[in-house]
Amino acid sequence: MLVLYFRACSIGLVFLNKYLLSSTDLKLNAPLFVTWFQCVVTVALCFSLSFLSQKLPHTVTFPRMTLDMKISRELLPLSVVFVGMIAFNNLCLKYVGVSFYYVGRSLTTVFNVVCTYLILGQRTSARAIICCLVIVAGFLMGVDQEDASGTLSVLGVIYGVLASLCVALNAIYTQRYA
Repeated sequence: MLVLYFRACSIGLVFLNKYLLSSTDLKLNAPLFVTWFQCVVTVALCFSLSFLSQKLPHTVTFPRMTLDMKISRELLPLSVVFVGMIAFNNLCLKYVGVSFYYVGRSLTTVFNVVCTYLILGQRTSARAIICCLVIVAGFLMGVDQEDASGTLSVLGVIYGVLASLCVALNAIYTQRYA
């Protein structure tokens, strides 16, 4: 049930961000502001839940929020990658349609395999590498078809690839720091 809720929220945010970044009614040309605002709201929610869990420990469970500069410095790469992930996702959405957004983001698994090897030194099976080649072929076919339909945004594809890289790095750094 939790996975279903997460997917619904995730897809809902994709459509909301697409509306915010591409609506002719809003004309909001500020993808980085949208990213910043989403991060500020997330931090505010975390502090609010932390406060509520201290006041109502039997009702709300959330870790206590503290600021430790040593830990903050250690987690800086994770924070930079996280902000990059959200920013590049929003920039990708600004330049491509929602359907192609998922094609643009399809390289996450490939980057995960490559970065896991480069950063963590973990090898991957030949079968997984073959799957990655199939993913790359599908990505290239999607780009080709978007180009054939006349709606390809090279900038959107670049942002999508960078978003995929940041999503993979976020997963790896989260695993490393957990």
